[in-house]
Amino acid sequence: MHARHYILGIDIGQIAQPTAIAIIEQESEHSETGFDSKVTEMRLRYLERMPADDGYPQLAERVRELIKGLDDKEQATGPDLIVDITGAGAAPVGLMQSQDFDPISVLITGGAGENRSDDGIWRLAKTELVGTLQVAMQTNKLKVAKKLPLIATFVEELENFKMRTPVLKPDDEVWREGQHDDLVFAVGIASWWADHNIPHLLP
Repeated sequence: MHARHYILGIDIGQIAQPTAIAIIEQESEHSETGFDSKVTEMRLRYLERMPADDGYPQLAERVRELIKGLDDKEQATGPDLIVDITGAGAAPVGLMQSQDFDPISVLITGGAGENRSDDGIWRLAKTELVGTLQVAMQTNKLKVAKKLPLIATFVEELENFKMRTPVLKPDDEVWREGQHDDLVFAVGIASWWADHNIPHLLP
């Protein structure tokens, strides 16, 4: 059995920095029981960079509009909402929760690997995030439409994005290296989640 699922990746900018939104369509293959699953393909379906002067209420409203559009599509479960809170903190997530969203918070760190802490926040190493994105693109697992708006900007960001080995403790926070790495982070966290989390299908 094949199933489709959508993931919204959001990289929230600090003051005077843009917020980026990416939507990944996850295609997965399931056994007859519905529990033996693997991701067969990921497709970057949407990219958006919100104006830098838009606030969190505008972001919440935009998310609502995008999720409403995705709800009309055939999919295994409702869309997942993955939010990079490294630059803005937990306040935007709190606003989304108050409006009945169920966001998954991700904090990008300078350590290694990934783990989910008791507060429910995922701590994801920057090298892990970028490595997952690079492998997905290099193996053609992540399909990117050349005519997608902002795709040229995303590719340029990715090419200019230089991975470094930060001399930081695992819990120290790291964030964007360039002036505009927001699209890379939005696509990166959506791809990471799509590659690691597959909705179970009930038999």
